[in-house]
Amino acid sequence: MKNIHSVTDKALYDALNQKQITLNEIQDLFLERGTIISKKTPRKDLARNYSRMTHDYYEHQKIATLLGGQSRTEKNTCVRVESCVDKKDIIEAAEKLKNQITAQDDYCKIIVDGARVLINIRYLSTNYGKSDFKQAINKEALIEIEPIDNGYSIRRPDNENLQDYEELLLGHISSIQKDKVDDSNLDLKLNEISLSHNNSADVRTLFFDKLIRTLDGYELEDVTDAYVYHPKPETIEAEEGNTETGVHVSRASLKGEGVLKSDELSDLYDRGFYIWKIKWKVREKLADPDIFELEAQFGDPLYCTNFSYLVKGVRKYKANGQYFSKPQKLSAREADRFNKLIESRAYSIIMEIS
Repeated sequence: MKNIHSVTDKALYDALNQKQITLNEIQDLFLERGTIISKKTPRKDLARNYSRMTHDYYEHQKIATLLGGQSRTEKNTCVRVESCVDKKDIIEAAEKLKNQITAQDDYCKIIVDGARVLINIRYLSTNYGKSDFKQAINKEALIEIEPIDNGYSIRRPDNENLQDYEELLLGHISSIQKDKVDDSNLDLKLNEISLSHNNSADVRTLFFDKLIRTLDGYELEDVTDAYVYHPKPETIEAEEGNTETGVHVSRASLKGEGVLKSDELSDLYDRGFYIWKIKWKVREKLADPDIFELEAQFGDPLYCTNFSYLVKGVRKYKANGQYFSKPQKLSAREADRFNKLIESRAYSIIMEIS
C-alpha cells in the first residue's frame, strides 16, 4: 500500500511545462500512448491534453525522473559497535533486517565482501513537503559494516529511512549478543562522533579546526563556508534584575574565500558562537595536487550530535598551477577512502579534546 502515490492533473500539467522536460521527451510520453504529436504544437496544449489522461505509478516515476526528482548525493554518518561481536553475528542480524525490509515489499541484498558485510537496499522515500513529483522517490542505499580494532564500524547515508534501518540492525545485534551470553541486561557499547558531553564553544570550534587542517596526506586550501551557532539562553536578565525575553541571534553563516581569517567570524567567536557546519577544500601533498571539496556538520547544532560528512567533488590539476573550473564526481573507491579518512580523524580528535 505504501507504493500508492497519486498526483493531481494540475501538478502533471505544471510538470510538463517545466524546461527540464524536453519536447522530445514529451513526444515519447505520447508515443507510449500510441499518439503522434507535432513539434509545432504549443507545449501548454500538449501538457493540457496529456494531464487529462489516466496515469499509473510508473508513468509518475518516469516524469519525476525527467524532472530530476532523484536525490543528490547524501552525506554519510557512522557509528562504531565496540562490543564483542563477530562476523557471524553481523550476518545473522543483517538477515533479520533483510526479512523486515522485504516484508515491506522493498529490495534488500546482503553481500559479504571479505571482512566487510554490505547491505544493499532499494526503498521508496516519501517527503510530502516537496512538490507532487518529488514526494515519492525510489532510492538505493548501502549500509557498510566493516571490522575495526575493537569492534565494527557501521556507515550509512544520513537520512531518516536509513536511520530506522540502522536502529533495527543494532537491535538485532544486541538481541543476538544477549542470547549468546544469556544476559538480558547486556547493552551494546556504541561510540558516535559527538560533542554532547562538552558544551564549550571553543572546544566545539576546535574540533572542526583540527578536522580541516589535519587530514593525513592533505593540506588545507581554503574554507568557503562556515556555519556558526549560539545557543539561546532560557532567559535574558535585564539590568534591573527582571527576567524578560530579548532578541537573540542563534545562527549565522559566512561564505566566500578565506572565511576563517575574516574579522566577522572572529567577532562571532567573541560573542560565544561556535562552528557546527563547515565546507572546505584540501590539496594533496603531491607535486601536481588535485583539490578536493569537503563538507562536515553536526545535524543537531545545539548538542553537536549526528555527525555527517561528504566529499563533494574534486578539481583536477591541469598544468602550470591551473585547474579545471568544474569539480568532478569522485569514483566510489575514492569517495570510500575519503569517508574513512574523515571518519577516523573525527574519532581521534574527539579523543584528543575530551
